[in-house]
Amino acid sequence: MQLPRLDITNQYAKLGFQQQRPNIEVEQHLAEIKIKQNQPAMEIVKSKGKLTIDQSEAFADADLKPILTRNREWAEQAKQAIQQDIANKMKEGQRLMGIENDNNTIPQMAKEQSTPPQKSSNIKFVPETAEKVKFQYTPSEIDIKIKQHETTVEAKTKSPTITYHPWDLTIYLKQKPSISFKIVGSLYDNQA
Repeated sequence: MQLPRLDITNQYAKLGFQQQRPNIEVEQHLAEIKIKQNQPAMEIVKSKGKLTIDQSEAFADADLKPILTRNREWAEQAKQAIQQDIANKMKEGQRLMGIENDNNTIPQMAKEQSTPPQKSSNIKFVPETAEKVKFQYTPSEIDIKIKQHETTVEAKTKSPTITYHPWDLTIYLKQKPSISFKIVGSLYDNQA
């Protein structure tokens, strides 16, 4: 004889999880910086260089002399010429005083005075040496003054923007639970 039995079928519930991990978004805005730098003031003072050239000795070699120097030389030459002429006249007088001893004195004196002195020629460089032209140079002086201006820096900072998304967990029912009963082994298989 077959005894009826109860057949139970069940289905467990299934849960589903949907999660979102936490994240942080940070946005940093650029700071505003203003820099102001004025140009430095520069002042340059420069004196002129001075060049002095003394050519007086070179000009004297070329017989180009200032009038006052020329007058002094002429006065000195005239004085020497007068002294020389007086000395010559004295010699002639002494020679003429001894005319009774020498009959040839007057013809010799006439010949000496009628014959011009022999002129000589030679080459002369003007100026004789380069040292006769003198140079003196005073260099220029440069004075530089610089006035610095301060640099002005203005900085405006901006706070960062922080967005935080927290951990999010969603739980849902993926499969419903169920249970079923069935009688097996009887004349009638009933399902309850």
